[in-house]
Amino acid sequence: MILHDAATIARYTDGGWWGQVTIEDMFQACLKAAPNQIALIDAPNRASFAYGEPRTLTFTQIDQTASNLAADLFRHGVRKDSVVVVQLPNIVEIVIAFLACARLGAIVSPIMLAYGERDVRRIVNHLRPTCFLTLAMFKGQSPSGIAMRICGEAVGFATTVLTLGEPHSDKPTHITDLLSLTPDLAPMRAYLKELRVDANDIVTMHWTSGTTGDPKCVPRSINNWHATGTCCTDAGGLQHGDRILAPMQMVHTAGYSGLFMPWLETQGTLVLHHPFDMNIYLDQLETLRINHTVAAPAMLNALLNDNVLDNHDVSAIRSILCGSAPLDSWMIEGFKTRYGIEIINAFGSTEGLTMLSSPTITTDPHRRARYFPRFRGTTGRSSTGASWGVRIAGAVETKIIDLETGAEINTPHTPGEFAFRSSALFPGYWTADHTLDRSDFDAEGFFRTGEIFEIAGTGDDADYYHYIDRLKDVINRGGVKIPVGELESAIQSLPHVREAAAVGYPDPKLGERICAAVTMAPGHTLTLQDLNAGLTGLGIAKFMLPERLELVTTLPRNATGKILKRDLVRSLSNRA
Repeated sequence: MILHDAATIARYTDGGWWGQVTIEDMFQACLKAAPNQIALIDAPNRASFAYGEPRTLTFTQIDQTASNLAADLFRHGVRKDSVVVVQLPNIVEIVIAFLACARLGAIVSPIMLAYGERDVRRIVNHLRPTCFLTLAMFKGQSPSGIAMRICGEAVGFATTVLTLGEPHSDKPTHITDLLSLTPDLAPMRAYLKELRVDANDIVTMHWTSGTTGDPKCVPRSINNWHATGTCCTDAGGLQHGDRILAPMQMVHTAGYSGLFMPWLETQGTLVLHHPFDMNIYLDQLETLRINHTVAAPAMLNALLNDNVLDNHDVSAIRSILCGSAPLDSWMIEGFKTRYGIEIINAFGSTEGLTMLSSPTITTDPHRRARYFPRFRGTTGRSSTGASWGVRIAGAVETKIIDLETGAEINTPHTPGEFAFRSSALFPGYWTADHTLDRSDFDAEGFFRTGEIFEIAGTGDDADYYHYIDRLKDVINRGGVKIPVGELESAIQSLPHVREAAAVGYPDPKLGERICAAVTMAPGHTLTLQDLNAGLTGLGIAKFMLPERLELVTTLPRNATGKILKRDLVRSLSNRA
């Protein structure tokens, strides 16, 4: 299924950004180069949350298991462009499912196990998948039971639920253990001989996080994933054969672009982790000699503040990808000077935004923490012409749009909506009636992200953007737009503050007032008066000062670490 229009395909193909290398081609290159290399490793605690003991697989074993799963999917009707919903935790089977679907030319739609029945029903009815692959049991619940009930109620299409885990003799679609599956491979092999997969074919359909409404379906092509994957590989300084630790859920786009694709490109080893456990995470970093991983800013701040890594050998780690919240320059500098680890500031989106501030982008900790490259469709910077040092730079065009007039903004320190087009950009949202919704694209094919940025300054700073906030997260206090991101960064810089989020709460006169939800370091507290005194000392304008303070133990987050503002507002309303 090719959803990108002919002009877009021609632009990136003629420019050398898109080619014909498929996911299957990348895996076959791994298999040929290192058939007996350990390539995929389960979390050591796998048995505590999923069926079976932890597995360690070579590329040859992965190939065999992916073929077996592909054959079973084929037996249940999966063909090119069929959709397969995959609802699995971070176990080796999720990676094998990605590869099996790609081998058949099918489209995989990974969804979180945290989704409730309402979300799963909406996704199934939206996609009308051929198969649904999930677990028999997870944390005392039965994902397969929910899936079978929902798929059994479907009208106008049929979905086969394939269940991994404990055997049920009355369920012919139950797979006791994927590694022991022994289907007849002959029909699938005959099909593969005639199969032709284009790198412009859609290979995944992910879902937006749903923090501002119902999640939307985001189709991405193989070439889209090449673009984001190479960006993550370049930014992280990944090398051939690297060992990559995946503590974030692989169902998310960041797992596919930042972990799965770099793993294939570097022909390395992918180590899985689930659910997040600090002791296991640190043990994996050390004993498996991990070269690259991802982590949330708050966790990195805590590791540095508490000197935790001083008790572990982390000498193999070269880089850590970090995002979902503003970074602190002292943390970036601290990891570099104390441990030789580069922190990569990542700002991405399900739709294909790839803004990664890495060592090739800037070595200055302040810029790394606050700025992102102002890509303008060239491989070099506008100020000096020096290379950005990442392959995707020449394929990304960006601009900032005035919220009132729609005109492009070229004046520094003038906030506007960020828009871009690139080789990573998805073709549009896939609707329930199986058409493309491109209402967020302008006439030139730029996608309006709903994110507010500004040009960072003049001179060298003109080569960078400064992130302000999400357009949807702006607090409208009496007609004055409050840039929430700037306020949160200021609060987080105050002594003993661990994390902070600013949200608007209803007010009959002003429309909204400002509430700060803050987590403090153990043994410390904060009053609203002291908070605003500290913010005033930092130069924060009076109209931006919070009118309410809530001290909380944790902030609600989604699977990728982003703060769920909607949930936070709901919980604060209950306290009012």
